Formats: sequence, structure tokens, C-alpha cells
Amino acid sequence: MAFVLTYTSLVTTIEDYVKRTDATFVSDIPLFIMLGQRRVARDLKILGMRVVIDGVLIVGNPLLRKPTRWFNTSTFNIGTNIGTAIGFDTIVNLPLRSYEFCNTYWPTPTDTDRPKYVSDFDFNSWWISPTPDQAYPCRIAYYEVPQLIDNTVSTNFITESCPDILIYGCLLETASYLKDDDRVPVWQQYYKTAQDALTKEDLQRIYDNFSKRTLLDSRV
Repeated sequence: MAFVLTYTSLVTTIEDYVKRTDATFVSDIPLFIMLGQRRVARDLKILGMRVVIDGVLIVGNPLLRKPTRWFNTSTFNIGTNIGTAIGFDTIVNLPLRSYEFCNTYWPTPTDTDRPKYVSDFDFNSWWISPTPDQAYPCRIAYYEVPQLIDNTVSTNFITESCPDILIYGCLLETASYLKDDDRVPVWQQYYKTAQDALTKEDLQRIYDNFSKRTLLDSRV
């Protein structure tokens, strides 16, 4: 049976690597694990962390709320065939711009038109510019922070797909906490090596999928 890292085994792994089981250190392990997970989520942009959702823009409202675990937007498309289930007979990509650009381009949000751009309004919402004049269907691809593991959630995408990266990320946090300067570059190198290998693997998967699709298209 393949090994799957869990929250409990990660706690034990950290203790084993650091050779510390005193109460003060153990009580801070949940913090190291949380910080390690967020480090991995911040540094990795791979297919398994990419989510695609469908929705509908709100007429007269330039704001659209982001999903709970949104981290970074990949693409934002709208369909111009209004009233259909998904409405992507004609897909229009909305380029990602700064809020300042969008606000300058469309300074009066009460005026409406077909959207052309999108920006981050804040961490929780997108800003659509111009303000939608119709209920355009939208399809958004974004990277999310996986459900964080803790004593109530044993596993997630990271523990199942890249446990080595998570372990080294957590050990980096413990080294900083312990002021163990000698170990920081060691864990940093292990972390980077594992990250680079996973990124290369993900890029190869994308390339293979693209090549297969291109070959099939050429036979049509």
C-alpha cells in the first residue's frame, strides 16, 4: 500500500527530524504545519491546485466575490450568448489588469457595458470593468490554497501529491523558529529540488496533453 502523509504522521516526522519532543516545541508544531502549507501553496502553481468554476456576472454590479480558498487568478472568460446554461458559444477573455487601470478605464461604475477587463478589488472580490450590462456567464480558472490539514483534517492534495515538499517546507519553518541557521540552507535546497522536480513534471504533463491535442487536430 502506498504511503500517504497525514497530519499525525507529519507531526511525528517533524519531531523525528528535529529530535525535539519537549512540550513547548510540540505545542508549536501546528503553527509550523500551517506556515509550511501556506508556503507550498504560495510557491506552487501546478495543475492539481488549479480550479475552474462557472458563474454569472451581476447586472449593474462591478464586484464579483472570489471563492473561499482563492489564491491567484489564471484566466477569466465571459460568454456573450446570454440566457443559456453556460453560454460559451462565443468566449471572450477578460485580460487581468490592475484596479487602478480598470478604474481609469471605467471611472463611473454606475454606467454599464459589456465587460472588457478584470482586476483584483481586494483579496475577496474581483472588479469587473465596465460594469456588466447583462448577466454574462463567466468561466474562471484560478489557483487555490488546498484545504489545510490539522487535527480534524488528515490529508489534502499536498499530502497526497507532494508530501516531500510539505515536509521540507515545515522543516524550514522549524529551523527559523529554532534559529538553526545551519539547517536553513539544507532544508531550503531540499525544498527547492522537490519543487523544481514537481514543476517540471507538471509542465511535461501540459506539454504532452498539448502535443496529443495538436496531433489529433491535424488529423481532422
